[in-house]
Amino acid sequence: MLRGQNIQIICFLQELKNYKITKVFMKKKYSKLNELILTFFYCGKSKYAPGTVGSIGALFIWIWINNYFSNNSVPTIIQISFWLLIIIGSCAYSIANIQHYHMLKNSRDIDHKSIVIDEAVGIFIALEIFNLMERNLYILNQAKFLIYVAFCTILFRILDITKPSFIGTCDRKIKNPFGVMFDDILCGIISGISTLILYKFTADSSFFKIINCE
Repeated sequence: MLRGQNIQIICFLQELKNYKITKVFMKKKYSKLNELILTFFYCGKSKYAPGTVGSIGALFIWIWINNYFSNNSVPTIIQISFWLLIIIGSCAYSIANIQHYHMLKNSRDIDHKSIVIDEAVGIFIALEIFNLMERNLYILNQAKFLIYVAFCTILFRILDITKPSFIGTCDRKIKNPFGVMFDDILCGIISGISTLILYKFTADSSFFKIINCE
């Protein structure tokens, strides 16, 4: 009888040990996934200008996906739905998990410099606003389209770094995961709309004739 109880205790302790090992493994796996997403595929791990590296990374991914959509004649509604899903999903995941990452890094600032998913979301928003309104430009003149895309990206980075007016106010006042994302969302919206306005006034500019990009 006593021997049987000992065997049960040993089995229970072994199961408890396996549970703890599994729990630790899952925690590490979750932390790695969290880091992968919040640093936007480790762009945020760059020693120099992680925000800019993250923005450029997002730019290249956006161009690659947009090119795929264009070459395969993907319907506009599917393209819009895809980017809405990416943007909303990234925002929701980031707001839910930034606090955990902040605690893991033991950082005073909740917007740790390695978190660049906010820059990626801002870039996606900015470029999709322009692309949504001028979708045919990519098909008709890719070179001109990419010039405006480059302008949009540079403007976004300028706004994100300088944080003028109400963008800076939001950044200073909202010190939580939502605030980390919100100022970049604002920068993205302003950059996209500004690029649209610039395009409307300069699309037929002699500048494009000079560089042979009519």
